[in-house]
Amino acid sequence: MTSLRTWFLPLSLLVVSAFAYGGMVSMQVRHGNLGTTEVAEFLVWFGMAFATYAVAVFWLERWWLHIGQDRAGLPTGVRQFYLLAWIWCGGCLFRWLLLQTFPTLSSDVFRYMWDGHISVNGVSPYAYPIDASQLDWLDVPFRSQANHAWMASPYMPAAQWFFTAIAFFYPLDPDSFQVAAVLFDLGTAFILTRLLATVGLPSHRLLFYLWNPLVIVETAQGAHVDALMVFLVMLAVYTMVLTAKAGGSGRQAAGKDAGSWRPSFSLLAPALLALATLTKLIPVFLTPIFWWRWNWGSRLLYGYLTVGMLVSPALRAGWGLSGDLDGRGLFGALRIYNEQWNFNSGLFRWLEDWLESMGIADPMSEAQEITYFLMFLLLLFVWRQFRNFNSDLRAVLRWMAVPLGGYLLLATTIHPWYILALMPFLPFLAPGEGEPKILWLWALPWLWLSGIVTLSYLTYIDPKNLQDLDWVRQVEWLPTLFLLGIALFWGLKKQPFQRMQFS
Repeated sequence: MTSLRTWFLPLSLLVVSAFAYGGMVSMQVRHGNLGTTEVAEFLVWFGMAFATYAVAVFWLERWWLHIGQDRAGLPTGVRQFYLLAWIWCGGCLFRWLLLQTFPTLSSDVFRYMWDGHISVNGVSPYAYPIDASQLDWLDVPFRSQANHAWMASPYMPAAQWFFTAIAFFYPLDPDSFQVAAVLFDLGTAFILTRLLATVGLPSHRLLFYLWNPLVIVETAQGAHVDALMVFLVMLAVYTMVLTAKAGGSGRQAAGKDAGSWRPSFSLLAPALLALATLTKLIPVFLTPIFWWRWNWGSRLLYGYLTVGMLVSPALRAGWGLSGDLDGRGLFGALRIYNEQWNFNSGLFRWLEDWLESMGIADPMSEAQEITYFLMFLLLLFVWRQFRNFNSDLRAVLRWMAVPLGGYLLLATTIHPWYILALMPFLPFLAPGEGEPKILWLWALPWLWLSGIVTLSYLTYIDPKNLQDLDWVRQVEWLPTLFLLGIALFWGLKKQPFQRMQFS
């Protein structure tokens, strides 16, 4: 009876979460849409899912660890098995429910389909905009649904290879991309279970990632290619961990009490990180951390593969570094992104507004130069930090959140799915056994942002009058910055920042 009472709350949480995701499925059936004019209802269901997720995190970290594990009436091994089964069953169930929906929060999947479609027909997706008359012979119904039809593809070569593979081997419809995104997502979750065990953190921290509604929605519903990027990054991290363990004595070589690491050669880690970088460029910000874990062979291999894999598509369609802003060429769309896109940004927008108030003629360009410099300083700091001390693996995984978080704070554009890059590192930010509870300050800002960032979908409530809503940005970023400020103040007060290892 005691055991049944112990499991009543977690089972209730699973049911309530499933009800919330079922509500999203019901929306699809009733309205045929989760976004635009129906986005307010979607946010209600998402809010329910996130509130339940927050309660589940609190229950695991407080009640279960300190009270429930003594009342469960089960041996430790059995208790852990049931707990992980609950986490995995819930995570898989929620994703399966959203696989019953059609991607409507974002039209990115139709661009994926178009790029894959023309690639298998021998046309470079970097060569022509979607609406180019030269592509009329490849016309298909979903061509009109692909976004930014006036420019060629913005996606990097590794992402294009993925789109082409789906188009070649599977039916060219959104379901194929949704299923693939979920498989990559679950692969990331499995890697997290191995990393949590390696660094000696509780296995139930997997729930931070596997039950996070933002992760679930943007992979199972949105089918975003970010799921592939995150999976490749975590594979690269895990192969780095295996290399470290091979150089030491078992768990201690990679765990919290590890000594110094010697730079070593790794073949898989740089190859995987290069593929992740060429899926979306965000993983390049992790190179200052990988740098000191590799010897020169691995460093050169990463650079060679990253640059080398750009040559073939550039030779076919051009580099796109000059000329008209029509997105043509390998980097043509990135030029447009750099010069024109500005949406839901954090520090960048406030910096731009301040420069405009100072009478600067082109505040966006000036703000970009400042944020690029700040990002460079942050990466240099992280690089020097790992040069100056030999940290354990737990600290390494925590530090990986620093450049990714810096990017999110300084970027010109932040769509909800951009946050996915940081999500796998959340389980490592919270304190482990024997660590101060105040370490939660490093996780809370990003947990908040992952729950509130979906408010940016309100921008699309009127497709004919798109607006970057200032109050949404304030609700998203002001609490995030406030919590980060408290965490930074605590870190500076506790010990010199150049030696801080989140412990």
